[in-house]
This record gives sequence, C-alpha cells and structure tokens, in this order.
Amino acid sequence: MSDARTELEKRVKALEEAVDVEMSALDPPTYTEEDLVFLYDDLLALPATPEQEKKVEVTPAQIAEQRVEEDIAVVNAAEQRFEHAKDAVSRVEAARVLTFGSQDNVIPVTLLSIAEYQSLLRLSTRAKDVGSAELTLSLMKHSGLPIPENMITSTMELYARAGNVAGLEQVIAGYLTDFPTGYQRHLHIKSHLVSTLTDVLPTSALEVLHSYESQAHPAPVQSYTSVIASLFSTKSSLGRAQAWDLFSHMRYVAHADPDVPLYTAMIRACASPLNTRPSEPEKALDLWTEMTVDRRLSPTAGAYDAVILACARSGTTMFVNEAFRLAKQMLDTHRDARGESAFAPSRRTFCALLEGAKRVGDLARARWILAQMIAETRMEEGVNEEVMMHVFHSYASYRPPFKRSDVRTLQGSSAQPVQDTSTSGVPSSPTAHEPPQSSDVGAYDSMPTFTQIPPQSGAEVIHEVQILFNRILHDIGLQSHSDPTLDNATLPSLGKFRGVQLTPRLLNSYLSVHYRHASLETTFNLYRQVFSECRVSPTGRSYVEALERCANARRGHERTVALQFGEEVWEQWQRLEETGQEGERALSRRTIEKAYIAMIRLLSLTNNVDRAVQLLRAFAARYPPSDVRIPAPKSALRSTRTALVGQRPLVRMTSAVEVPDDHVPPLVMFDDVEILHHRLVARNARTDIAFLSYICKAYEGALRARRDAALKMKPDAVQAQGTSPAARLSSPSP
Repeated sequence: MSDARTELEKRVKALEEAVDVEMSALDPPTYTEEDLVFLYDDLLALPATPEQEKKVEVTPAQIAEQRVEEDIAVVNAAEQRFEHAKDAVSRVEAARVLTFGSQDNVIPVTLLSIAEYQSLLRLSTRAKDVGSAELTLSLMKHSGLPIPENMITSTMELYARAGNVAGLEQVIAGYLTDFPTGYQRHLHIKSHLVSTLTDVLPTSALEVLHSYESQAHPAPVQSYTSVIASLFSTKSSLGRAQAWDLFSHMRYVAHADPDVPLYTAMIRACASPLNTRPSEPEKALDLWTEMTVDRRLSPTAGAYDAVILACARSGTTMFVNEAFRLAKQMLDTHRDARGESAFAPSRRTFCALLEGAKRVGDLARARWILAQMIAETRMEEGVNEEVMMHVFHSYASYRPPFKRSDVRTLQGSSAQPVQDTSTSGVPSSPTAHEPPQSSDVGAYDSMPTFTQIPPQSGAEVIHEVQILFNRILHDIGLQSHSDPTLDNATLPSLGKFRGVQLTPRLLNSYLSVHYRHASLETTFNLYRQVFSECRVSPTGRSYVEALERCANARRGHERTVALQFGEEVWEQWQRLEETGQEGERALSRRTIEKAYIAMIRLLSLTNNVDRAVQLLRAFAARYPPSDVRIPAPKSALRSTRTALVGQRPLVRMTSAVEVPDDHVPPLVMFDDVEILHHRLVARNARTDIAFLSYICKAYEGALRARRDAALKMKPDAVQAQGTSPAARLSSPSP
C-alpha cells in the first residue's frame, strides 16, 4: 500500500513540474528599457544611403592620405634607382631587340618593385599629376611587370576628373588586357560628360554608352544616371525628351531595375522646371509607388524632396495637399527606437512645400513654414534668397478676405475710412509703406508683430512684407532700402536672414506683392528706388512684370499713372533689348514677346492707338513672320529609326510631336492684340485693321508651316551616321 502511495506522489509531483515548465514557457520574457532600445535600433534603422556608405567605405583617396608618409619614404629610398630607371629600361629593350629580334620575349627588369611603383602612383594621384601617373604605368609595362588593375583605374580616374577623353582612351588601349570593368566603363563615360559643356547635349557620351551596349557589356546604372542628369541639366526640351527615352531604353536593354538615385532623378524631373511643360505629379507618384511599394526600396531624403516638389509644383489643391502629406510621412513614419526621425527637415524640403503653398495662395502655410525654418535647430542650412522669394510670392498670390470696396459707409458718419492699399487704385497714406528710418534695432520692436491669423486686408499684407524685407536688409548690414549710404560695418548680423542675398529675382518677388496689393503710385515709387538703392540691376523679367502690371490698370486715374510708369520702364527695356544680353545669357524670346504685348495693350487701353499700331509694325519689322517659318535643324537624337546605332535608343517615351520647339522666334497672335483691334474698329481705321489682321494671320501661318516642316525634316546626316570618334572605342574586344 505504501509503495502505491509513493508511486502516486511521484506522478503528481512530475505533473506539477510539467505544469510549472509549461506555465513558465507561456510567461513573456522581461526586458529592460535599454534592452528594448538595443533590440529595435537595428529593426527600425533605414538602409544606409550611398552617401553614408561612402562615408563608411574607405576610398582610394583616404588610403593615399593614410599612407602618404609611408609612400614618400618608399619613393625617397628608390629615388636614385628611379632616376636611372627610364634609361635602363630603354637599354634593356634595345638589347632584347638585338637578341630576340622583337620584344615578345619579355624578361622582367626589377629596378623597382611593384610596391614602389604603387607608392609612386599614389603620390602622383594625390598631386593630380597625370603625366607622372602615366609614366609610372609606362615604366611598369616596359619593365615587363604585371600592372595591377587598381593602378590602371586610379590613372583613369585622374583623366576622367579632368575630362581628358583622349588620355583615358589611350590608357584603355595601352594597358588593359581584358575588357574594361563596370567602373572603368563608367569612368570612360564620365570623361565625356566632364568634357561637354553644361548647355550642350552629351552626344559623345551617349555614343560611348550605346557602343558598350552593342558589345554586350552595358555600363553600370550609375553611368545611365550621370548621362540622364547631364541631359536634364541642358534645360532644353530635346534634352528632357532624350533623358526619358534613355530611361525607358535602359530598362529594356541594360538594367530592368533602377536604383534609388535614378528613381530620384526621374521623379525630380517630373517637377519640370521648364516653362514649356507643366508638372507631372501623376507620373511622379507612379514612380514613387513603383520604388517604395513594388520594389520595396527604402526612400532617401532626396527622394522625398523630389516627389514633394513634383506634387507641389502642380498648382492644384489635391496634389499640394498630397505634398504636405508626404512631408508629414517623411518626418513621422521613419523614427528610430528613441522616437527621433531619420530625416531631418532640410531647406530643400521647405522650399518644395513653399512651392505648393504659393501656387494655391495658402499664405497661412507659407508663414508657418517660414516660422518653422527660423525656429528649427536641427537644420544646418538657414533661410536664403530662394526661401524668401517663395514667401513673397505667397503674399502676392494671397487673396485677403477683406475688401474696402465691399464695406458700406453709414450716411452722416464722421469717421473717415482708412485708405487701403488694395488693387482698387486708391492712394494710401505715405507712412503706411515707408520703412523705418531709424538705424536702431529697437525700431522693429515698436512695430506690430505678426498675428496668428493671416493678414485680412491688402494694407496688412504690405505691412508684413515690409517688415520681412526690412529685417532682411537689417540682417545683411543695410538699414533700409531708403538709406543706401549706411555703412555696412556699423551694424552686426542680427538674425536668421543674414544668409539672404539681394538678387533680381528676390526684388522681383518683393515687387510682385506690391503689384497685387498696393496702389500703382506706391509701386511706381518703390520700383524707382529699390533696384538702385539695393545695388541690383533689373532683368528682363523685372521690366515685363512691371509692364504687365501697367497693362492691367483700372480705368480712371490709375491708367494715367500706368502710362507714365510704363513709358519709363519701356525706355529701360529698349536699352536692354538693344544689347540682347541679360547678364551672361541671351535675352529670352518669350520675354521679348511678353514685353511688346504688354506695351501694346497699355497703349491701347490709354487710347494711344496710333502709337500701339506703330509699335506693332516695329515688332513685325524686327521679328518678321518669315523667321518663324524656318525650323531649327533636327538633331540625330530624334531619329525614328529603331536600331542600336549611334545615339538612338530602342525604346522611346516621347514622340516627335511631343517635344516642344525651344527656338521659336518672338511672335504675336490675335488674342494678344485683341484690345487694339477693338479700338481700331471703334475708330473705323480700315487700313490699320487690315494690317493687324494680316500680321496675325502671317504669324499663325508661319507657325503652322514651321510645325509641318519640323515633322518632315530628317535628322542631320552627319550626326545620324554616328561618325564621332567617341563612337569608335579603342578598347580591346572581350
């Protein structure tokens, strides 16, 4: 009986132990706060970007920096032997020819070791001495020593950075025994890109790129990214179209899956800084979804900035809101274990958001962004001229909810209405727009601060803009634009705006606020002062915007002021037009066109019909319709032949009719001079009406003939044959 009881107790104890083990297995493990942070650091961390990898990876330049003293010691020790190395190698070669009849039987001449040659090459690379680097390779080759691949690559890097295509191709032909590696092919293409001017299409680089494809050794993805970036940097419609064609061609021929830098470049291209095409937010979001969702690539800060910019520049409320949503996602979703965002806000991000805010007239968001930039401590870059340009444009596009003309005045009221600075044309009080004359910094403290709500009237808009502009002038060392004699050394840098430079586009944006919200008299006086006192020369856009403001003047006294203002601006414009240069660039054709159209409209509105007709005749004589009929020569890049020859890709994303013509001369259409036509009809001026109708039809017909000729035109025969020396690679066959 006792044995049975003992056995039963053992079984019960075993069951209890099993239950304890199972219960302990079900209990969750306990971790400290430090353990959790250490565990989630790696889980929440984003993959390293190429820039971060470059910082971690040891580059050849860093290796040379670390071993520079050792290399100098090695070369100094071999200096005596190196001085006689060249003569000795020459004598050995002569002896080989006498003995063997040729140089095929190579016996190594070990005057210097390979390590000493490597030290010499590293010093030559550090000093950017291409001649010494190639001399080192030449001595190694004639000595019969095997040349390491990294030494050839280092020499090619020197030639690529200098844009010396001939020297790099000579290294490929003289020292490479196998086909160039991927990085060496990239250096070959890079040398062509560096040797090409910024505004010129990189046709030679495209030829080399396609030549490697025809040899079944396509260049790496970074080469395509560099060529595409070079095409976009030309800022031409042809370069833009070729860049998109190359992107689709690369995915069909060489690399089906782009990397994050290439996706970023294409998404940024959807923002379209060119005036010939609008932004393409749908295409940008498609590429973004393909990169982040379909291919599960981790986006970088640059990729976020690109897609935000593409959505913001669309100018539609839906996509602008999408840009702000992406910015919130960028800062909120990518957080580490400590709750800190992986992406710090940058000036590029804020500028992209300001692009959207100004296009929809959302001044509240623009003021909030500016406040965030001033208060942000993690941002290395401060407020600059581009930021303030966007802010001023936001004020210009803003529509105040309060209008003085909508307010009814009570009969018999003794209260005098406050004069507003809106576009009603009523002159305002002089003290409402003049900046403070005191050089004391405390003058800003006595002025009203920014309220939490946006300005409610045009006067408040102008007042806030004056505060911002005077703060800029104060922080860069000027008291105000009304006191140009102020010694800049007497005022220290006071705040966040000291990095803002006074440029023409900044002053144009500042004036645009007055064009929209101030009276024309006030704007006229400001225009006369601001450029001269800020020591900035106006550009063609400055004159065009001033003329367009005058051409939209209201009836009555404002048109009298507009005519006086416009005639003064027109005299300045004519001096600029005579030179034909706007700084280092040629005057834009569309700028010329807009200036004439605005002045013709102004003269028509002010009943100067005869002068308007004379100006139209002068325009037609200077820019005749016959110039419009002749299209520019068609580049071989737009050939319709689908063959992998020269620079022509197999796959295209843009057809011939989708590439805008960037070289159309200035012209005038009927809609541009419709007001002049109405004035001529009212006067029954049949001769002038006939001339206006003729010249408008002539420009319209010339434009149609130009389009037809461009579609029928064949590419340039010389370029189409692909006879460029760059197309004939001197590299060894695989």
